[in-house]
Amino acid sequence: MSEIFVDQNCTVCSAYGKFINKKNKNVSVSNQLDLSNEDIARDEVVYVKNQQKFYASDAIIESVADLGAFYKIIKISYIIPKFIRNAIYKVISRNRKRFFYK
Repeated sequence: MSEIFVDQNCTVCSAYGKFINKKNKNVSVSNQLDLSNEDIARDEVVYVKNQQKFYASDAIIESVADLGAFYKIIKISYIIPKFIRNAIYKVISRNRKRFFYK
């Protein structure tokens, strides 16, 4: 079973966790505070699959791809260099209140 750790105090993060769990019952959603202090300090979504941790954009890509079917197309995102994907992730993360709470 896979597990995704999200910030439960963030509406966007919680909604993402619920979406993933609704589409894939083999993924449990946990609070980011259940992680190690090092992982909490990263302040990123963490996805654990087969005892491997994925962070930030990799966590999003892997968790969506694991939904199966046409969702696997998201793996094409790996052609974008990781530093660019993670920069986009950080921009959205830092500005989520401005983008999503109106």
